[in-house]
Amino acid sequence: MKTLPIPETEQINAILNGSMYDLACSYVEKPSPYNLKEYLTITRQKLIDFLVSNPEKAETYFQKHKENKSTHDTEKIWSEGEEYVTAWFDHGHPHTIRRFNSLAEAVAEHVLVNYGMY
Repeated sequence: MKTLPIPETEQINAILNGSMYDLACSYVEKPSPYNLKEYLTITRQKLIDFLVSNPEKAETYFQKHKENKSTHDTEKIWSEGEEYVTAWFDHGHPHTIRRFNSLAEAVAEHVLVNYGMY
């Protein structure tokens, strides 16, 4: 078992590729799969900086998650013209709509909301 805290780059890569639970398991015995934010120490700005420096990771994340067809109890991300948009959908209706000029900021928002780190 590795010693906490989890290095920030490992955290970022895990949250972007959906493997944060597996990463947490290598540091903590039986972490809760429903509340992984206690193992996340990254900040919004560090995540944005990482995504700006690694635009291919931002694009890969966006391409995967923009295909989300669910419209109930889910955070969605998509593009409209030159903007990127995130919103929480409840019964097909968007709430907390946020618009971004950069993909890095939109992806950071989507990731952080999904991990309860708004």
